[in-house]
Amino acid sequence: MKKLLVFLCILGVAALVLMVTKPDRQQHLDTIQTVVSKAVSAELRDYHIDGDLGSVVSMTATAGINQFLNSSLMVREHTFYNIGVISYDNNFQMVSVGVLNHVYTLNEEQARYIIRTKLKEAITF
Repeated sequence: MKKLLVFLCILGVAALVLMVTKPDRQQHLDTIQTVVSKAVSAELRDYHIDGDLGSVVSMTATAGINQFLNSSLMVREHTFYNIGVISYDNNFQMVSVGVLNHVYTLNEEQARYIIRTKLKEAITF
């Protein structure tokens, strides 16, 4: 009986810690913006766009990305975690998971792939 009580107490404390340490929307936003900004910079380096033009393009892309994320990122709250979802073309795409005060999101390579794909669509349109 004593072991069961200790186990239930540990389980209760763990559940409480998970509930209290869910990251907020701003943490999701900051993490995604950091990853995407790094991906944009890497893509610009790959295309040898640097100097003044690179700075202008990078600032413009970052501002556009930030505006898009501010308007389309939704954070769905669950009991022990939350999920960052982007609404794009009437579809919802999961982009981050927050748990224990940390946001897990796509990595830079995945972001670069998405950027390349969207750039090709924009250029051929």
